[in-house]
Amino acid sequence: MKLSRRELLTLISSGTFLLSVGELSSASPASAAVPTPALDFPQGVASGDPGSGSVVLWTRAVPEDGASQCGVTLEISEGEDFANLLVSRQLSVHADNDYTLRAWIEGLAADRWYFYRFRGAGDTVSRSGRTRTAPTADQARDFRLAFVSCQNYEQAFYGGWARMLEDDLSAAPGEGIDAVLHLGDFIYERSWHTRQDGSAPSRVLPAFPDGHDGPENRYAVSLADYRHLYRTYLSDPHLQAARARWPFICTWDDHEFSDDNFQSYSQYTREPKLEARRKLDANRAWFEFIPCALDELQGQDAHGLQPATLSGDPESDNRNARDSLCIYRRLRWGTLVDLFLTDARSYRTPPCLEDGMAESLGLPMNSVELVDMADSGREYNNGQPPATLPWGDGTTPNPWRERAPGTCLGTTQRDWLVKGMTGSGATWKLWANPLPLLPLRLDLSSIPFAGYEDCIFNIDAWHGYPHEYRHIMSQLQHAGTAGVVSLSGDHHMHGAAQALVNPGDPASPAVALDFNCAGISSSPLFDNVSAIAGEDHPDFAALVSAEHDGRQYPNWNMTLQDGVLAAFAFQKVGSGRLSRWLGSNPANPGLCFADSTANGYGLAHFSAGGLSVELVAIEQLRKPFEQAPGTAYRARFKVPAWRAGEQAPRPQPGFQGQAPFPFSLTSG
Repeated sequence: MKLSRRELLTLISSGTFLLSVGELSSASPASAAVPTPALDFPQGVASGDPGSGSVVLWTRAVPEDGASQCGVTLEISEGEDFANLLVSRQLSVHADNDYTLRAWIEGLAADRWYFYRFRGAGDTVSRSGRTRTAPTADQARDFRLAFVSCQNYEQAFYGGWARMLEDDLSAAPGEGIDAVLHLGDFIYERSWHTRQDGSAPSRVLPAFPDGHDGPENRYAVSLADYRHLYRTYLSDPHLQAARARWPFICTWDDHEFSDDNFQSYSQYTREPKLEARRKLDANRAWFEFIPCALDELQGQDAHGLQPATLSGDPESDNRNARDSLCIYRRLRWGTLVDLFLTDARSYRTPPCLEDGMAESLGLPMNSVELVDMADSGREYNNGQPPATLPWGDGTTPNPWRERAPGTCLGTTQRDWLVKGMTGSGATWKLWANPLPLLPLRLDLSSIPFAGYEDCIFNIDAWHGYPHEYRHIMSQLQHAGTAGVVSLSGDHHMHGAAQALVNPGDPASPAVALDFNCAGISSSPLFDNVSAIAGEDHPDFAALVSAEHDGRQYPNWNMTLQDGVLAAFAFQKVGSGRLSRWLGSNPANPGLCFADSTANGYGLAHFSAGGLSVELVAIEQLRKPFEQAPGTAYRARFKVPAWRAGEQAPRPQPGFQGQAPFPFSLTSG
């Protein structure tokens, strides 16, 4: 039902707003005694977490007179011209929260677009924002979602945001983006002096207020540093425009706190380091700058920032810092989509393997079996783990024999996710998953006479937690749950795959789909792997890059997609026919598409009958641009909705533009 202005103002007066003031707890609108000076809005406006009658609105309003506290007026309208205001209400901001304001509005009409802005004294006004509400729980309405991740400010410009904005502005009515799903690495807490290949960054992050400065990089260590990062990133006009145009739905990955972190521990050095105060600061800055509904979600574990006391006891300090903010949560888009946002960092156990463990056992990399044995611990081999490890001379004691299995989500969050998805009646169960489910194994066992085993590329992702992965997939399979789709980030690559209960077994049931989006601006995976292979692993380089007729090919794509024999063959003779004949990679039977050279984003269209996904690769981003960059290609996937008990269909790409290698190879 449409609300009148009087009815909406009544809701606000009775406590609808939740504001970031004081200790970031709930607060009332500002009293008339709080002055409203001229204001600056340097980071624009934003909205988040649309509900069927609610949304969170955000800005950062800085008083020009330097006051520690001041008023700011929020205006909401159904029209872009703000001729007829639904709301005109004074709120307050405070220096303690870096002048950020987050207001939760409920009582809005469902499935409707609104416009909002913030005002100071005189003619100081923020840019206008556009947001929307979700349909009601009984409404079947298509959901058009953009999904993004990994937007390093320094490594490239935000051409992906510019392209998305331009395309949406030209979209036909009803075919534009409804919301943006941000899968993490909104900021990067580390600033490298150069890219991994030694080249200079595209732009430079201004000096941290505090920050640690080392020979290879500098990084945030304080609340002032994390705020500095959000302010800098949100100074970009294209990111600002995106946050003003669509509501964002956000989770985090690692760089919002610390690279490859677990719980409140950083992993910059060989030994993990407890940094509880830094984790508290990172959580607070995220809460200040990312609009999301947390305390407002009744019946969920999610909650906004809570005070935490650090005593010096490592166990309690880790727990209190970690639990100061809980962001995993569930949103709904009518009858079609149940959206589950997970936190893959705050509750995970440490990595199952230390650096160098595989090499000490005579393995070239972390083998599939080694990772499974280490991660599964006492439950390996149906509860009968070996007393000694079967590598090297066979006498090394099994250090994981008595250990509980590892977890990426933590037991509470994992059970919440499985219970929610298996009990959902929505057509689509959408897993907003910071980490890819894509099977990225190297089939080294196929190399004749080498005696190698298949290996895991990166144990920081889901591949490093195979026990919990299998548990989740098995539970979905046993419940006959259909329509599970993971949208994921982190790996700086585009990819698509069936999620099999056993990722290495082609006969294993496919119970979900995963679509992985490349980074908005972070260096593509191929660039980083190529630099590492060239410097430290020359024997590995053939699997990464190949050169024929003066052209370089990203052979890493073929290694993942078609296997190491295909990649070696292409590197030696350049024959697409021979290489594709030797594929596909038997270690990755669910993998359907992989391009490690891309920057870009994904688009997903959920409907009652099917799902359409488009992975958009953006052209060169390392230089400034005046017009939105073009697209290198668009990889398009269409899959029908499947029913309980059916397997998830295999997504096959079609391309607009030049298909990436090795899909670009002809039969000759």
